[in-house]
Amino acid sequence: MGLTPRLLPALFFLLACAGNFVHGHNCDIALEEIIRTLNTVTEQKTLCTELTVMDIFAASKNTTEKETFCRAATVLRQFYSHHEKDTRCLGATAQQFHSHKQLIRSLKRLDRNLCSLAGLNSCPVKEANQTMLKDFLERLKMIMKEKYSKCS
Repeated sequence: MGLTPRLLPALFFLLACAGNFVHGHNCDIALEEIIRTLNTVTEQKTLCTELTVMDIFAASKNTTEKETFCRAATVLRQFYSHHEKDTRCLGATAQQFHSHKQLIRSLKRLDRNLCSLAGLNSCPVKEANQTMLKDFLERLKMIMKEKYSKCS
């Protein structure tokens, strides 16, 4: 049984619409997960969130959205790679240790999701300005919420 010529355009149209729906839906899911993770991380009070990271948002005038996401992922990757076993971050109590481990897991999740949004694995980050991790995460959350409001 073959496809009739009148059926082909209808099938093509359905496939095209389904592809657009899925693409838009994935955008929403990725952003929702990033925002949810950022909400959780910014509510946590750990010793590490007081440490400094490079402030990629200070001079981002000629930077595309994808480059910003990639650079944010790179900053997070540098931070958690360097501070994963940092004794200043681990804390003295079991609760502080647990909070630190949760923070590192969340930063890794953010790194992975930002890289998937950016479509890039790594990009150069050479910023002179520094900011605290908690301020960096708040700024990133604001950017993601703004993007989510425009996502269709």
